[in-house]
Amino acid sequence: MAFKAELLKMRLKEEGKTRDELAAALKKHKRTVSRWLAGTNPPKPKDLEAIARVLRCKPQDFDPFFAEIALGEVSIQAHVSAASHNAYELMRWRYGVSQKQIIELAPVLFSIVAGHALKVPGQDDEVARLAFKNGLSDPRLQGGHLEDQASKLRKCFGIETSNPGTEISRNLFSEAIIRLSSQVSNYVDTKWFVGAAAEEAPNAAGYIPDIELVEVLSGGQPQLAEAISKGRIRLSSILQQLKEGKGGSVSVEEFAEAIRVTHAQGIEDQRKVGLKKLKAWRAFYAERHPELAREYEDLVAMHCHEEGWYPEHYTNDDRVRNWVDPFQEDLHINEDTLVEYQSRKAKASAKGAFTLVFAFEDPIYRRLQELWGHRAELKKQFEGDRS
Repeated sequence: MAFKAELLKMRLKEEGKTRDELAAALKKHKRTVSRWLAGTNPPKPKDLEAIARVLRCKPQDFDPFFAEIALGEVSIQAHVSAASHNAYELMRWRYGVSQKQIIELAPVLFSIVAGHALKVPGQDDEVARLAFKNGLSDPRLQGGHLEDQASKLRKCFGIETSNPGTEISRNLFSEAIIRLSSQVSNYVDTKWFVGAAAEEAPNAAGYIPDIELVEVLSGGQPQLAEAISKGRIRLSSILQQLKEGKGGSVSVEEFAEAIRVTHAQGIEDQRKVGLKKLKAWRAFYAERHPELAREYEDLVAMHCHEEGWYPEHYTNDDRVRNWVDPFQEDLHINEDTLVEYQSRKAKASAKGAFTLVFAFEDPIYRRLQELWGHRAELKKQFEGDRS
């Protein structure tokens, strides 16, 4: 803004108005108008428009560049993911900035990350050059030619491959976020960052924009931290309810406690719904296939891990999701109980020769897979009948 106080003084004189009259018309304090006239504190764009209306002129009469900078605020409405909405709330608590202020900066921040995204293929080429120089293998993924092409065409989200089975084409923007974040890893964390496939726009899902604040709000519970970053709980709703209950300001500690209580209660409520649905489904299946239902229950009891057991690759979010929704029946075969499979393994080991033995070759494993397939088909019918 290039506001010129002398032009405002001149226009005020031409209209025959005093400082006090202008302040009254604008419902501003006299000291505020005095600062405008002194040039020590220029009016904001919305104030400049209000002044122009009162003095029957245009904002450009005392700010020649007003038209180039802002013709007034433009309303932008958009639906964002719950994860991104949570990120806005976290930034408000940490930095005292509003959604509007972040949105105002969005084109600047986007262009910075997009610029780095277009540099990703070149960075990888440099790493490959150094690897070759030191006698190491090429670390680049197949599909690099598509990423080079995306960079040249300024496709910052990358280009989707037409041969997903043989080559991989990354979302350059997601990759840039990860690389840039690694430079400030004391403040942000991408360990759960979901990112996006090539040609898709990523959002904030799984991205922790402030490690310390999320640590405080989650009480150090990884499951809750992941739920916050992935938008499985909505921070603004919890905060609003807390404010309404208290009738005033809320401390970080109070907010954190409310988040933990709400999250725990939400999990309990959802699990009750899931258990009720699971009971109804089992009754539905048993009524139509009583013998298969009994066989299935016996095999599960003897050869599957107990509820709450998960493979090592399951994230905290995966574990919570399965606990919350038992209707999924996400069961896992305990390979130690498969007699034939274990016998084959023992024989192969005794021979001392390298022999591949697979659990899915065991008859119990195959039978459970058959029953799961049969139940899956009927489950579609069950859900259709309930909808």
